[in-house]
Amino acid sequence: MKRILLLLAFVGALSMTFAQKSAYTIDTQGSSLKWEAKKVIGGHVGTIQLQSGQVQTQNGQITGGSFQIDMNSLVCTDAPKLTGHLKNEDFFDVPNHPTATFVITKVDNSKPSPVITGNLTIKNITKSISFPAKVIASTNDMFEAEAKGIKVNRLDYDIKYRSASFFSDLGNRAIADDFTLDVHLKAKK
Repeated sequence: MKRILLLLAFVGALSMTFAQKSAYTIDTQGSSLKWEAKKVIGGHVGTIQLQSGQVQTQNGQITGGSFQIDMNSLVCTDAPKLTGHLKNEDFFDVPNHPTATFVITKVDNSKPSPVITGNLTIKNITKSISFPAKVIASTNDMFEAEAKGIKVNRLDYDIKYRSASFFSDLGNRAIADDFTLDVHLKAKK
């Protein structure tokens, strides 16, 4: 009986050795967040910077993470004059909410592209979102992943400005309720 228990303990310890868990710190300069918002006619694009974050993996697969987004870094790249308006109370109210966060709550690694689920907090309002991601590289020293076309419904965060869902007389001045994010993460130990 002792031999069996010792053998089970050895197998358990061995399997834990091979289940490599890693934690990486986000490289804020090497990572990027791009956004796109559409209107009835046209739209706008821009960038925003990660302030900090970390991601956890096991055997090269994402298992968790949390990220802080610097809302002061929000820029509209195709219409720079719009940047100030996006930061005021009509949209993200950056003076009162300078940081947004995303915390991973679940990862479905059963698919070729893992499906990430997490809590996105904007303007102190938290909603769950899910999206597929792609691990580009995972080594002992670095981790790289991306997710494209993440849909975020701005109405979930009390951003109603020019939403046809609330204002019926906007015509071609209406702004779509969803905006999208393209995320490219680089992280290192």
